[in-house]
Amino acid sequence: MPSKITLPLACAVMLAFVVPTRAQEQPKEEDLYELSLEQLMNVPINSASKKDETLFDAPLSSYTITRADIDKAGSTSIMEALRLAPGVIVREQTNGVYDIHIRGFDNILRTNEEYTKSNLATLVMIDNRPVFNNNLGGTFWESLPIDLNDVDRIEVVRGPSAPLFGPNAVTGVINIITKRPKDAGIMAHANVQAATPSTFIVNGSFGKKVSEKFNFVLSGNYQDRKRFDDTYYTSAALNTYVPVDQISTRPAEQYPNPDRAMNKYGANAFVNFKPADSVSVDVTLGLQKSEVQKNFLGGNLSTPFTTNRTESQYANIAASIYHFKVRGSFVMGNEDLNVASPPNKYDFKNTNAEAEYEIHLGKVATVVPGVSYQQARYNDKDYYTVPTGSFLNGQEVTINTTSGFLRTDIRPVKALRVIAAVRVDKFSVPDKSYFAYEFATTYKLNESNLVRAAITRSNSGSFIGNDYLNLVIPVGPGTNYTRTGSQNLSLFRIDMVEFGYRSQLSKTLQLDIDVFHQKAENFTALITTSPISQEFRNVPTLAKQTGITFSLNLVPNEKLQFKPFVTFQKTKTEALPDAYVVNVTTTTDSDHKNTPSFYGGYYLNYKPDKKINVNLNGYYFAAHRQYSSDSPTATSAAGDIAGKFLVNLKAAYNITDKFNVFVNGRNILNSNTREYYATDQIGGVYAVGASFHLN
Repeated sequence: MPSKITLPLACAVMLAFVVPTRAQEQPKEEDLYELSLEQLMNVPINSASKKDETLFDAPLSSYTITRADIDKAGSTSIMEALRLAPGVIVREQTNGVYDIHIRGFDNILRTNEEYTKSNLATLVMIDNRPVFNNNLGGTFWESLPIDLNDVDRIEVVRGPSAPLFGPNAVTGVINIITKRPKDAGIMAHANVQAATPSTFIVNGSFGKKVSEKFNFVLSGNYQDRKRFDDTYYTSAALNTYVPVDQISTRPAEQYPNPDRAMNKYGANAFVNFKPADSVSVDVTLGLQKSEVQKNFLGGNLSTPFTTNRTESQYANIAASIYHFKVRGSFVMGNEDLNVASPPNKYDFKNTNAEAEYEIHLGKVATVVPGVSYQQARYNDKDYYTVPTGSFLNGQEVTINTTSGFLRTDIRPVKALRVIAAVRVDKFSVPDKSYFAYEFATTYKLNESNLVRAAITRSNSGSFIGNDYLNLVIPVGPGTNYTRTGSQNLSLFRIDMVEFGYRSQLSKTLQLDIDVFHQKAENFTALITTSPISQEFRNVPTLAKQTGITFSLNLVPNEKLQFKPFVTFQKTKTEALPDAYVVNVTTTTDSDHKNTPSFYGGYYLNYKPDKKINVNLNGYYFAAHRQYSSDSPTATSAAGDIAGKFLVNLKAAYNITDKFNVFVNGRNILNSNTREYYATDQIGGVYAVGASFHLN
């Protein structure tokens, strides 16, 4: 990994290179601080139905975080920016390292493995390309190759969406849409900020619309963040935090940078060729490398807070030829989920391809059939050691998924819209097919009021770890400790019923209400089958969640905008195991205390004139309880997550219409509490910076 000095220096050189392009003759860009009232009220989205539309008309519970929102709010990462969206639970483990859920369903199994607290069931995409982790599920956010400089908008769809986007869109979809040059000439963006605790963030993009047929963008990003704390939670004495040398006999190997929260960099190239109005080819390439400390896998240490590393390269090509669309991607790399602590390192190669054709039936309906193929190949043969072994026992394994889908969008009358989508996924492991569906409808009572309803079912994909885990560790003469997967597991599934109401209460005020009820089943747990063996198996647990989300968008004038939002929800579990031991486990029904029952945020922007912009935004969640495998009796106070109210403030001054300087405070009241089990106390981050944007 590049040194702390050379990479920031290189990024600073890149920043210096980008800024001088202003001297060239350029068309005037749309200033992020000069959006019209109409633009602020009519936000676009595509992910809700795979059609361009406004949020007001979208058939599902959804939201768009715009580039202007991100820039004005002062979000320092894509992960933090998701705190601007309703219905999203965002908790920070240490400086810049997050766990993110859509509506929850996290830590349902309580005292099972550490990673089950993480979000394993939301599909994250970049320009419709899945960036999902196929080992145990979920998204390693630090491994995204892009950063905020690449983002045009972030679209969030709440609720099961597999019929539209494929398996793993179980609790919802987060689709990060990257930007392209819109006007002739050069596009340039650069941002640099330094903060306390020792945090350095720099990113930049340079692009050009060479002609009406061809444009490109090159970008780079770098972050280095220090931890808020210098101690580690230890399960040896519950609720105790100690120096690193008290949790490891090899701290220099397992914690090479104990004060580091995150160090990551990425580089990307985006190329678009449009030889005709109805023909377009988009190619993206990139790489990333990261090191973070976080609570995910845990392992054989006395703390679940470990060093994790990822490195990957990707290529993606998407083409649209009249009504035919095709996309293919390939990503390869390696991950180490617990540095210097086998058996947690592996290589991977993932392939994803899909094709669809849009058929228009007059002006009344469109029908889109399509097919897709996914392959996940994992191996750890280069990391096999004796006696600790490796999690695949030195083998290469593969999961193939072949899918067919059909979606329709029908408008029998002007006010009524009906959407139906079905999908069948055939997995190689388990050797089964899964059926997902979505039926949604909207009805416009008039131009200012819309009601909607949806019934959906979605399933997860098949995971390498669950299916193929094959850990063998000698513990005595002729005796091995084993952990194994199962290739006949039922896949996690959610069914949801949702109702919504949207109203344009006035020219400057919008209201959006979602009411939802969802049921989750087919949870997978690691079950102790003997004193020296464990195996992945399904458990009979059923989780039910009912909730409501309110959001407002008030824009009394072009100088002021206020967007508050809040979600109330209640989660219950049935047949929840009291322990994960075969043949001796009893189950109980209970109110689930892990997912916050109340969470939300607000966004208040004030632009008194063209020079000054002030944004006050924040996020809050109610107190809740996180359980862990190191505390089966749930007595560890490390799991008591206090309610938290964050206040963020960014004040920017435009020196020119292209260049501004700013002060940026995250959690300015320094609410110094833990947001996640056994991780850091999350305090305030105070930054100064500058940004440049052109076209």
